[in-house]
Amino acid sequence: MNTKIAIKYGSITGLVIMASWVISYFIWGGVHFPGGEVFGYAVMLLAFSTVFVAIRNKKMSSENGISFKDGFLTGLGIVLVATIIYVIGWTFVYMPAFEPDFVERFQSTQIDKVNQLNISEDQKAAQINDIKSFNETYKKPHIMAMFTFIEIFPVGLIVSLICALILKRKA
Repeated sequence: MNTKIAIKYGSITGLVIMASWVISYFIWGGVHFPGGEVFGYAVMLLAFSTVFVAIRNKKMSSENGISFKDGFLTGLGIVLVATIIYVIGWTFVYMPAFEPDFVERFQSTQIDKVNQLNISEDQKAAQINDIKSFNETYKKPHIMAMFTFIEIFPVGLIVSLICALILKRKA
């Protein structure tokens, strides 16, 4: 893994994603507008196109192409840098500065959905209690950081695998 490549392309990826949060905040009032999850994952995939570009550039600059292992490790380095930027950006920058009431608004939305279900009042009460309990836990920065990591890292890992498979030298 080339550290310079990982830092360069991982930083670009992380900053593109963070910029999408700020843009969505000013356009839609936050990242959790209708379709926000789809938008978020689409931005992640677009931003992770840097993995393909970096592996392709490395392949083109080598006489022998690039092995799957080298391609994958290059992608993994980019993904790790982008993930660190994403986690720090979401947990310690975006949420406190732009959406400090996010957990409460999200909880309200979740409870509204439960109240619309055709289930018994006891089942609703149990689900609402679970929602409230989880959201209290999510407010803790280390827990939020863990869930934020889980949100982006697998996407980048899959992108790295696919790009390394596509760009590996032929046997």
